[in-house]
Amino acid sequence: SEFRQMLYPVAGSDHADNTELCQGFGEHPNNNSENKKDWVSLIYGETGEKLHHEKKTDIGTVLELPNTSAEAVQAMLQFIYGGQNKFPVQDLHQLPLLLSTMKLAQLYKIQGLQDLLESTIASFPLSTSNVKDVIQVAADYADLCMSPTSLLMRCLNLSYNQTTLTTLVGVGKQSNNTGLVAGALTRLRCRVNDQNLWHLARLGDIDDFGSDDQDVVKAARELQTRCLERLADLMRFPKKFARVTAELDIEDNQTYKKLMRLMDELFCENCESVICKNGKVVEEEVKQGTKVIMGNGDKGEIIGTQESRKKIKLEGISSNGASPDSIKVEQRLLLKINDGTRLCDSDSEVFYDCS
Repeated sequence: SEFRQMLYPVAGSDHADNTELCQGFGEHPNNNSENKKDWVSLIYGETGEKLHHEKKTDIGTVLELPNTSAEAVQAMLQFIYGGQNKFPVQDLHQLPLLLSTMKLAQLYKIQGLQDLLESTIASFPLSTSNVKDVIQVAADYADLCMSPTSLLMRCLNLSYNQTTLTTLVGVGKQSNNTGLVAGALTRLRCRVNDQNLWHLARLGDIDDFGSDDQDVVKAARELQTRCLERLADLMRFPKKFARVTAELDIEDNQTYKKLMRLMDELFCENCESVICKNGKVVEEEVKQGTKVIMGNGDKGEIIGTQESRKKIKLEGISSNGASPDSIKVEQRLLLKINDGTRLCDSDSEVFYDCS
């Protein structure tokens, strides 16, 4: 009401800045809203003393509320003394008011207002076309977006490009939102390419996170491992590898050297993988000389692979001394087992033996 605005006038701007709440003189009438407690008195009481922003002026007591807008304070007071507010939530320009008011509602523990705002924000029309702009607005209120259903987590589900996901990692790190960080890192893993290899390798460097959250650690390591796998793939093509690693700046060169050190530590020569496949089934074409083990425990190495439906001539597989035969095979491996040659069918299990 006008009387309430006179009793507790609000001074400030529409932007998140310092806002002053002034307590005039005189007794206020009974509070007829469902919020029976005098929340303004609470602000001037213990909370005001805790924030150390209360000061005396000629017009009465003034409480300075930092990092909020006059519009948000007015919305809070209107809810306290006027009941249910109707907050518009149709476009991006209305989000700052909602989030600023939510921050005040949490600070002063006004549960009814929190519930109303959470429901309103949850209905915000988020889409792939506005997700980048919404992230920019919500980043200033990241501490309000910690739940799995929060606005920033909804933005994560609609983020597909490297720039947007990298921004979410930064926002999550600043607000200690481990779910947001882990989710963005996981999505970045399948976006590693020659152009962003060094940048994403740095982003996945667990030493720079300072977090012991298992989900974050796992996602960061998987991203860095994917970068190592990409680097290993490049090394198979010397000309392309030379082109990608040529003329690196200082930061990228340091990242390259660190990846090469990790490659030396992790790369398995037998299965030719950054992630050792010891004990896993051989399901793809592998190099000659790869050590393997059969399902029955026989160990050996691969001495050749054949294309599907190709006729080949096998030697040394006959136990009765018969002459070699030409046969038709599909996805079979030639294995040297116990100094003999064995043809392995596609449905036979052959495992990597990297031990």
